[in-house]
Amino acid sequence: MRDKIFIDSNIALYLLDLPDSPKKQIASSIIFELPFISPQVVFECFNVCLRKLRLDREKSFRFVNELVSSTFMQSETEHVVSLALYLFDRYMLQPFDAKIIASALEADCTILYSEDMQNGLVIENKLTIINPFLGS
Repeated sequence: MRDKIFIDSNIALYLLDLPDSPKKQIASSIIFELPFISPQVVFECFNVCLRKLRLDREKSFRFVNELVSSTFMQSETEHVVSLALYLFDRYMLQPFDAKIIASALEADCTILYSEDMQNGLVIENKLTIINPFLGS
């Protein structure tokens, strides 16, 4: 049985890197595994495309639509918010990281790929945070 995976926005955004970028290749292979994402991930990507990368609205919109169609969407429910608040306090997380982790747990994922969170951290004896770029 394969692990169910969840990706943070920073992983998805490497899909926009140069074609020969090792990080783009890794991100593409992760997307090929059909990961879970949350609405937060979608809109973080959208915001970075528009504000930081300065892509036009059409390209930004097309990118997030392709991201949504290439992944499974985990809803952000009241339970996810409550779980995020618990995780924020228990693991001393940043608020938005706690919400992504709560969404990953709600989706029953065992791996969360993120470049920004603590590599190797295990949450609730179930979800392992992995930075897929270490060693690349």
